[in-house]
Amino acid sequence: MNHIKSTCRLTVVLASVAVALLSAQEAAACGGFFCQLIPIDQAGEQIIFRQEGDQVTAVVLIQYEGEAEDFSWVVPVPGIPQLSTGSDLLFAPLELATRPQFVLETTGAACPQPRNDLDFTGGFGGPSVAPGAEDDGVDILETLAVGPFDVQIVSSDDAEALATWLADNNYDLTDRGRELIEPYVTEGMNFVALKLRQDQGVGDIEPLIMHYKSDQPMIPIRLTAVAALPDMGVIVWLLGDARAVPINYLHVKPNYTRLNWYAGSLSAYTSYQGLITAAMDEAGGKGFATDYAGRNPDLLQSLPSVDPLNAELDRLAGLDDANFVAQLASNFVFPQTKTLEILRRQLPLPAGNDEFIYQIPELVSDVFTAEQLASARTAIVSELSDGVVAALEESLAVFDGNPYLTRLYTTLSAEDMTLDPCFSFNPDLEDQSLERRATLHVACTLTGTKWTLTLGPGTGRDGVKVIDGTNLPPSFQPPTIEQDAVWRTETVTTSGPPSVVTQKQFGVAQVTGENGGGGAPLCGAGTGLCGTGILGMLGVMMLGLRLMRSRRS
Repeated sequence: MNHIKSTCRLTVVLASVAVALLSAQEAAACGGFFCQLIPIDQAGEQIIFRQEGDQVTAVVLIQYEGEAEDFSWVVPVPGIPQLSTGSDLLFAPLELATRPQFVLETTGAACPQPRNDLDFTGGFGGPSVAPGAEDDGVDILETLAVGPFDVQIVSSDDAEALATWLADNNYDLTDRGRELIEPYVTEGMNFVALKLRQDQGVGDIEPLIMHYKSDQPMIPIRLTAVAALPDMGVIVWLLGDARAVPINYLHVKPNYTRLNWYAGSLSAYTSYQGLITAAMDEAGGKGFATDYAGRNPDLLQSLPSVDPLNAELDRLAGLDDANFVAQLASNFVFPQTKTLEILRRQLPLPAGNDEFIYQIPELVSDVFTAEQLASARTAIVSELSDGVVAALEESLAVFDGNPYLTRLYTTLSAEDMTLDPCFSFNPDLEDQSLERRATLHVACTLTGTKWTLTLGPGTGRDGVKVIDGTNLPPSFQPPTIEQDAVWRTETVTTSGPPSVVTQKQFGVAQVTGENGGGGAPLCGAGTGLCGTGILGMLGVMMLGLRLMRSRRS
């Protein structure tokens, strides 16, 4: 077999995940890179890399909706990685903790005038077999059980033979998928192929952790093209000794003049995602923006801990068997999808019984014998300890030692996925703070209200006035700014400052009209801030809380 030779100096790879959001009828053996011709809503990929010397640890979030027997997932890797499972409890808190924050400081005051509108200025805020088995041109290097997955690590010198093997083993492979695996076969990659074990359900799917030898992380994005919808978001967290950079994609800095600074943090972040999409399109579809770069131990304090999980296990240990089952089924400390799969497996209900029975201790005692409950309880605790608590501990281990953390973000469409992005680390670059700041200054003049927007720290253009406006400034929607979404594109390497490829010279945008030409009522289209909607949502939440309390009492 040819040794690996890729576009990223030495080979480096990590999983690019396909997200299968299909109906049961559509999800025929689809959940990996190789899917039916119906596009899968691959709404976003989230990947964590840690680089230590020539060793890479990668934690890959696998998102899937469909039937358990239809799940399959394939990813190219260098060599034979060590595999384990992590916890999806990590990703949402990590995303929130490293999400860019947008702060608008308002100074001055507008001219007095009668107003009859709402004043809303706040924001939201297993063992392996011996290698060498061969099947029609495909070498099966390892077969093992990893968490809920049956795993085979395979290799081949012949892309057509590998495609045939995947199809014969129910990894649904389209013609496009056959075409896309060929470069990885040519480069000497092996392939990790996953399926759910026979007794596992969709709720058992966990992130995959890979440990392998490589000098640089890389995402095999070319395979993702078979399943991606337009402008798919990709978030990559990289942990190492210094700030991480894309080395074969552009580094893109957006034009924050176009951001919606005016409607609070939630709207600002939504606007930022759209701004990055527009900027990446302008930059040719191959770039990353830096959301955050720094070494901040306080930031990591927001990551989940195993302590609440262990405390809940201790609390449940004091209950009798029927109440143990009922309170586990209705608790929110452990992931409900996971606990329900465990209950289905260890305490299968007789045919015709509804799963709400698990939540009522009297019904649990009626349906199951004391011996069944005692035996199942031991197995349930073991699964929770191994599949949830230990998995979270292993996921959190990638943050040990307070490494330098970089979050990179991009959006890609299938036509952009022709080059696998590679990453490295540059100790000469400055940090990128989470905060981007701007100042809105409002003044009452002889000719009426005037306002300006000046960018601040975190935007790359600190102190630059970018908008002159007349009449009231925007309240919810930003004004229309006829400027490019990209401010600067750069190439970066493993040392030294970036090399500027393009840098736009923008004039001060002139905005006129009521509310800066971009105002909208509170329930205006696209604001997501309709008062009745918020009240209705809060009402539903309160009703849910009352129901929970009444059920427990």
